[in-house]
Amino acid sequence: MEFNLHDSLLGKKNLYPENYNPSLLFRIPRAENRVHYGIDNAQLPFMGIDVWNCYEFSFLCQNGLPVSGMLKIIYPAESQYLVESKSLKLYLNSFNMERISHFGKEAISNVCNLISNDLSNLLEVKVKVVYFDNSAETLKPFEALNLKNLTEIVGEKQLRGTDFSDFNESPALLEGCKTGELQKYAFQTDLLRSNCRVTNQPDWGDLFLYLETTYKIDLLSAVKYLVSFRKENHFHEEVVEMIYKRFYDMFEPQKLLVAAMYTRRGGIDINPLRASHSDLIDPAFSSDTCLLAKTLRQ
Repeated sequence: MEFNLHDSLLGKKNLYPENYNPSLLFRIPRAENRVHYGIDNAQLPFMGIDVWNCYEFSFLCQNGLPVSGMLKIIYPAESQYLVESKSLKLYLNSFNMERISHFGKEAISNVCNLISNDLSNLLEVKVKVVYFDNSAETLKPFEALNLKNLTEIVGEKQLRGTDFSDFNESPALLEGCKTGELQKYAFQTDLLRSNCRVTNQPDWGDLFLYLETTYKIDLLSAVKYLVSFRKENHFHEEVVEMIYKRFYDMFEPQKLLVAAMYTRRGGIDINPLRASHSDLIDPAFSSDTCLLAKTLRQ
């Protein structure tokens, strides 16, 4: 079936539904964008997860008492589809005046199972849905060099003399030389900014990257490359996969992890993670018992 964004609810005025309505959900095929930067959907160069934190979730118990909290939704990057964020927001809002059978923890369990089933049917993959209240514990992502401190990393003179003028994704900006010796890199930056593929609204993210390679990487070139997303229009998941593929192709890594924490929009933030090996999947992202600790912008 041909994929057409105009069939979705994007860019249209909508009254927020007040009763449960799973027909609001809309899915987008991942392969539609992957093909543009050389990712074979049948032979992915990564594994990973997409984690959605939904902060504006509420429903009614059987007696009408509201329950309010947040949901953490986790599903694998290997799925053929991703859920469109506006449709998910409208779907979750459809629970606002919906009475869920039973009370307290049993009602929460019922609604999580219902949402899990709906999303699993939509995406044709098992989707985990977990409810959190304000007692939830948090986990910090792995320790990494903050590339925001570029003056300390490359020196003020070199930084002042560097021209940042590429604002469309350009892998040619990445530089490194092969050394024959294993190099390990772990860095993060909040300089990632792209735009929504449909609405052109700015999307701000903190990027985390771990890499084991025999290349010595010019970290300033890595920053220039990440800055080049500033005028790109992609979904969050697509940005992370594109960055992964470019580092994968350029530096022939033995191990590679790329993850992003995006700021919330419409009460939802999206945190994609892609990794070459399962042991690289950071529990701060993947845990179903703890929340991901936020950075300054989250």
